[in-house]
Amino acid sequence: MNFSLYINERKIKKMKVLFKNKTKYTKEMYKEFLEFHEEKYGTTYYLYTIIFILAFVFCIVMQLKYANYLLALITAITLIGFVFWRFYHPIKTVKKEIKSKKIEEEQEFTFKFYDKNFLLYGKKLNVKMYYWQLKRVFETEDKFYLYLDKTDAFILDKQGFEIGNVDDFREFIKRKCIFRYKKYN
Repeated sequence: MNFSLYINERKIKKMKVLFKNKTKYTKEMYKEFLEFHEEKYGTTYYLYTIIFILAFVFCIVMQLKYANYLLALITAITLIGFVFWRFYHPIKTVKKEIKSKKIEEEQEFTFKFYDKNFLLYGKKLNVKMYYWQLKRVFETEDKFYLYLDKTDAFILDKQGFEIGNVDDFREFIKRKCIFRYKKYN
């Protein structure tokens, strides 16, 4: 064991756990997350896609108008690549995630929340995160979604709290993620 890692583990053991949550990641939970994500970000995603497609088409038309056929062809190929990426990549990512071990084996993850950070424990996973690293926090009727970026999020089941309760956690995460927390119905 690395000595610096040992010191960090000792420090962590001395820190007081404010909240502890165990959440089992299932296919149903992941599909529920995808529906939430699509409802929250889908319109924006498709709007940006349409704007970029229109910009590419405008560039192609202008290149054809001024007889720059090679540049029009390159722009058209870029447009095809862009459309392929925008529609194929999310589908591929979702399929890969559904087939991942955490979903297939319905792995359980333990979240321990401290004053300055939180830890995530899984089968082969130990992650330390700071609250400032969370981009958005959404609360639904039965889940908390802690977004790391526009597509990746940790899912906390409200039924999974072993230390603390949902109401106290809501107030805690609101304080830690000022302007990034939103209750979503």
